[in-house]
Amino acid sequence: MKVEDIKLYYAYNEWANKRILNAAEQATADQLVAPNDIGWGNLRGALAHILDAEYGWFSFLFGREDEGVIDPASFADIAALRERWERQNEVTRGCLDSLADEDLNRIHTSERGGKTHHWILWQALAHVVNHGAQHRAECAAILTGFGHSPGDMDMTLFYNELDISSSGSGKTKHEDIELLLRYNDWANDKILDSAERVSAEQLGKANDFGWGSLRGALVHLMDAEYVWRNLLEDGNHVEWLQPDNFPDVAAIRARWNTERAEFWRYFAGLSDENLSSVISYEGDETRHRVLWHCLAHVVNHGTQHRSECAALLTGFSRSPGNLDFTVFLLED
Repeated sequence: MKVEDIKLYYAYNEWANKRILNAAEQATADQLVAPNDIGWGNLRGALAHILDAEYGWFSFLFGREDEGVIDPASFADIAALRERWERQNEVTRGCLDSLADEDLNRIHTSERGGKTHHWILWQALAHVVNHGAQHRAECAAILTGFGHSPGDMDMTLFYNELDISSSGSGKTKHEDIELLLRYNDWANDKILDSAERVSAEQLGKANDFGWGSLRGALVHLMDAEYVWRNLLEDGNHVEWLQPDNFPDVAAIRARWNTERAEFWRYFAGLSDENLSSVISYEGDETRHRVLWHCLAHVVNHGTQHRSECAALLTGFSRSPGNLDFTVFLLED
């Protein structure tokens, strides 16, 4: 990874956070603190947690004074939360501006639970964005339930709005994107392992978020990888996979294993030069994209919809556990 790559991640992160805050401003005071089981107690708690994670990690990684966990109760409304978040955005931008490419591989050490952990800077910074995507999806589910959907927060939509189509300078390391894709597989497996423990009725139970049902959300996750791999490899727009064709999680997993093998076959054939090249494909209009940006979207998209699946599974008493990128790094 290069600094310009990390800055792109954080430009997306700030854009997506603002979409959530814009939607949250439409919620009533009661909705802001209405208890729930999926988002840090309530909507305000979930929003504050996203902010707190960025604040805490940047305090640690850049040697800034840490005043402790941000208390959701300290924000009377979204306007107060937005004001505090904008101050963090300024800190985040300033910290990233201070970096040179070689800084991204420096090691940071932390102690927790009697254990010593070592974090490579770029990976810790990627975790913050991935963590935000996970919990924004929870917030989006809560807001959708209140009738205030934030709309699509896909990384590709961010690319479209900002016309992110330049390869910049230098090459993207194959091993860095490989790490993100291996995380994607690891997290998908955790979701599937939990989903295998739900009943057939729960798998197909209708909901207001998560592609209609848990089965719909799982198939959408798999489908995105299938569709993007075909688009990037051959320029082909394939037919969407249909949830009704998968009667149970075993059938989903079997099809996913086939697609996973195909995805890794495709990725293995890419060089650093390929990853940094600009490709074109046809959608609602002709799009020009840096190849690795599309792969980063696949991982980010997975994080978003895995969060929906995790919320549904938790509601069925089948929580998949912690899906954070940092947990993967510790286990890897």
